[in-house]
Amino acid sequence: MNSFLHNLHHLILPLLLLNASGALAERTFKWVDEEGNVHYGDKIPLQYSTRERKEINEQGRTLKIYEPPRTEEEKAEQERLAAIEAEKKQRNEEQERYDSILLATYSSEADMQMAHDGKLAAIEELIQLTSSRHNSLQKRLTVLTEDAADYQRRNKPVPEFVQHQTGTVRDQISQTEAYIETKQLEMEAIRQQFATDIARYHELQDSQ
Repeated sequence: MNSFLHNLHHLILPLLLLNASGALAERTFKWVDEEGNVHYGDKIPLQYSTRERKEINEQGRTLKIYEPPRTEEEKAEQERLAAIEAEKKQRNEEQERYDSILLATYSSEADMQMAHDGKLAAIEELIQLTSSRHNSLQKRLTVLTEDAADYQRRNKPVPEFVQHQTGTVRDQISQTEAYIETKQLEMEAIRQQFATDIARYHELQDSQ
């Protein structure tokens, strides 16, 4: 039995080696020289080892492409293009998420208009309340300024509490003016966003 296996081993091994050598012989490369001439061979000449070449089978089908090494400029350009593509993909994903929220939040243009008007009305009410406080502070500042002027006309020093209150009121006036300006900018941003959203909403509705 062992003799039979031994003889079988000697018969199969040459066949395996023959098939392996045949497979290696079938490996063919294709490359192009400086003048544009196409060459084929089982080995790449050293002077073309840094050029693009292809590995093909007996039917001429490309099995693998070997690209030439990139220069630093080419690598930098590839990274730049990859960054642009990644940013574009991120913007598209964010737009898709926003579109989903837009369609899920509003069922009609009237709903969007109602929400828009509600936001503006709430901010307008805050501005009116702040404006009323601003007017009161302005009146208080006028009184304090007149008091200080009265002391000066009488050649008396302005009391410290009057100076302190005047400074405090001026700071509060500046804060209310900044707050009103911020809210006005917020209202303008809401108007612009609404114009963008309503246009996008129409696009999404038309595409359905």
